[in-house]
Amino acid sequence: MFEHPYSSQQVTAFDQERIARAAERRRVLIERADQIVPRPEGALRRMLRRLLGARRPAVTDAAAERRAPQPCEPIPAR
Repeated sequence: MFEHPYSSQQVTAFDQERIARAAERRRVLIERADQIVPRPEGALRRMLRRLLGARRPAVTDAAAERRAPQPCEPIPAR
């Protein structure tokens, strides 16, 4: 029913080690920021860029004019 103190002590020690590793990793990344080279785009990122890029609104005036609704000519009744 009750937890043994050893298990909570082990969990606390593990969490402290994990936090220390993360802090060390952050420090190294900050020190070597000029050496970091971006990875080339993979297949998933290219696909997402194409899918999400198509949803962005066009910024050119010509494209906006093409999308503008044209007034319809009235059709005479028969």
